[in-house]
Amino acid sequence: MQNSAKQLLESYCKDADNSAFTKFYRSEAPRLWQFLKNRGCNEDGAYDLLSETFLKFIQVVCKDMRAPVALLYRIAINSHIDSYRRDKASPIDPVAIDIEQQADNKQDYQNQQDYIESLIKKIPQDEQNLLFMRYRVGLTHKEIAKMIEIPEGSVRRQCASIINKLKQQWQEDTNVA
Repeated sequence: MQNSAKQLLESYCKDADNSAFTKFYRSEAPRLWQFLKNRGCNEDGAYDLLSETFLKFIQVVCKDMRAPVALLYRIAINSHIDSYRRDKASPIDPVAIDIEQQADNKQDYQNQQDYIESLIKKIPQDEQNLLFMRYRVGLTHKEIAKMIEIPEGSVRRQCASIINKLKQQWQEDTNVA
C-alpha cells in the first residue's frame, strides 16, 4: 500500500499527473474517513475534516515524500484536534459519554459492545488511534509501522499490550460484579 501510494504521489508531484492523485485519494479517503469517525467525529464532521486534511496535504506533500500516508494521518489528527479546540466540542461520541455517565458498572450497559467501547474511551488517545488503525480501519501491523515510523514488532507488541490491558480491565470488572 505504502509503496503504491508513494509512487502515485511521486507521479503527481513530478509529472503533475492529477489522475495519480485522484487514485491516491480514492484509495485513502474511505480509510481516513473511517479513522476520523472512530476518533469521535460525526459523519458530516468526518467529511469536513477529510476535505480539510486533503487540502492541507496537497499543499505540502511534494515537499516531503518520505512517508506520505503517515503525513496524511498526522495532518488528519492535527486537523481533528484543531477542530475540537475551535468548536470546543467533545472529540468523543456524545452517545458513548451518556452511556458511560449513566452506568456504575458493566451490568448497567445495554450490551457488551457499549462496555468495550467505554473501556477503549478510557485509554490514552494514541492507544485508541493504534487500535482504530488496526481493527477498525483494517491496516496491517506493517502498514501502521510504516505510517508512524516505528518497527513492525513494536506495533505488534503495543497492540497486544493494549488488548491485554483491556482484557485485564474486563476481568477485574467482571470479578467485582
